[in-house]
Amino acid sequence: MAEVKFVLYNEPDFMLVKSIRMQVFMNEQNIKGEEEFDELDKRSLFALLFDGDSAVATARISEIPKGLKIGRIAVLKDYRGRHYGAQIVNAVVAKSIEAGADRVYVDAQNHAVNFYEKLGFRICGTELIDRGIAHTPMCIDKGDFNVEE
Repeated sequence: MAEVKFVLYNEPDFMLVKSIRMQVFMNEQNIKGEEEFDELDKRSLFALLFDGDSAVATARISEIPKGLKIGRIAVLKDYRGRHYGAQIVNAVVAKSIEAGADRVYVDAQNHAVNFYEKLGFRICGTELIDRGIAHTPMCIDKGDFNVEE
């Protein structure tokens, strides 16, 4: 089982977060650096998922006016298909609930809506464009979150 570690923006391991996001969002999805890294990063908590000694997935938890929101979920291409996406999402949702959230939000890229629905999220808003990519606002309530160990 892969291990998840939580880090802050000003910690050395944030460079691993940055590297994964650059590979996935900037290299694969052509998002500009100034759009990928934003002010929210400075006040977010980040999850890193390790396969052995290698950081292979990341996500962040940010406080927004209506509560806690997860985002910037990325798994390195060579590690997809191993359920690391579900593992990192479940880790950040669990951490958010542990921090007191009754509902956790995510803006899912449209192609990933089914992935989030399988994890218990539901659509709770209308489509929006973030960094040039269509996203669907989704959320999960504390009572609907159930991670199978």
